[in-house]
Amino acid sequence: MAQPFTPEQRSDIRARLFDSARRYALETGIKKTSLDMLTADAGISKSSFYKFYDSKELLFLEVAGYWESQVIGKALCALKNSEGKSNKERAADAVFTAFETIHQLGIARFLREDLPVISEALPDDEAKRHYLSSAEIIFRALHNAQICFSAPEDIVLSVIQLMYLSILNIRDIGDSFFPALHALVIGACDRLVA
Repeated sequence: MAQPFTPEQRSDIRARLFDSARRYALETGIKKTSLDMLTADAGISKSSFYKFYDSKELLFLEVAGYWESQVIGKALCALKNSEGKSNKERAADAVFTAFETIHQLGIARFLREDLPVISEALPDDEAKRHYLSSAEIIFRALHNAQICFSAPEDIVLSVIQLMYLSILNIRDIGDSFFPALHALVIGACDRLVA
């Protein structure tokens, strides 16, 4: 009979699964990553995998949550570091920083191709419990920073979502992407921030 994992082993295996999933998310994507690949990297059997995660999608969702926290963390840091500026400038700094962070992490392909696969594979209540769109989180961060908008919230959220979707096609736009995005962010904040 197999011995149960010690707390230290569980922690180590969970970290190896997470690191493996993060690497495969960047390199190959969720569709091309098998449970065999993940468990081989972690040094466990496929049946043992289910002692840590109910599904491969939930593991990748945890990775997505980690990246999302990094994006939001950088946006919040930009908000804090822009104190003394106008609310329009603060909002623009935060939004632009969030999009730059997505690019720096190299996760645009994952967001474009894999996050929808994860969401489709999970029951609605499970997906909602673990995932909010990055645009909504950026919006909430701005709202929590006392930035008021001159347009209805659904319009502001839609504008952030449109800009967010643009980064998913950064390759198609090329080198002018960030200067163009910066102009869009500044223009949007000038128009939508009170």
